[in-house]
Parts: sequence; structure tokens; C-alpha cells
Amino acid sequence: MRMLDAQKEQSVLILQLYLTPEEAREMRERLDGLLADPEADEHFHLPLDSAGRELSCSIVTPRKLKEVRYTALERKILEEK
Repeated sequence: MRMLDAQKEQSVLILQLYLTPEEAREMRERLDGLLADPEADEHFHLPLDSAGRELSCSIVTPRKLKEVRYTALERKILEEK
């Protein structure tokens, strides 16, 4: 798992999520959609509240690491051990 703070342009080591039941259901549904075809070049954005919080999620596979155009920052985070 790799986590990126896009505003600070850095990796996140510890992330705590506090979801309402509805947010958790929506996140699960969206993840199930991605898992239906992990190789698809798809991702989702889940707005969490009116304060502008948002969760973006995608599935990374070896093929996608080779073929998908990630930004330099995304590649740096994805290549971290």
C-alpha cells in the first residue's frame, strides 16, 4: 500500500480514516468495482465531506506500473519500499 499526500507532495506513513457507515459502504462498493477488473486503467475519487476532504484510490499492478503514465511524484511513491 502506498499513500500520497498530494497537497504536501510526500508519502504518508500513517493514515487514520474515520468513516461514517455510508462512507464505508460507498468506499467498499467503489473498491469492488475496481477489483472487478484490476487491470483496467480506472480509479475513483470519493468526496468525504463538505470541507473538501477527498479520497482517491486506484489498484496498481505490475503491468500498470509499466504502462500507465503516472506523474514523477506518483512514480516516486509507488517505487518506495
